[in-house]
Amino acid sequence: MSEREYEALRSALASTRMEGFEVTEQTEKDCMRLMNGEISAADMVKEILARPAKAV
Repeated sequence: MSEREYEALRSALASTRMEGFEVTEQTEKDCMRLMNGEISAADMVKEILARPAKAV
């Protein structure tokens, strides 16, 4: 991932936070894996759904 792409990601995540959504460190890692082509969107969805539910 180029520096420009990384800055665009950071900007998008900051905007998401400003909208009131939680952006965790895991969220950032997941986005980077997708952008780097390390995982497909379909496989990412499977991983996320397999994660333990977060207590509210």
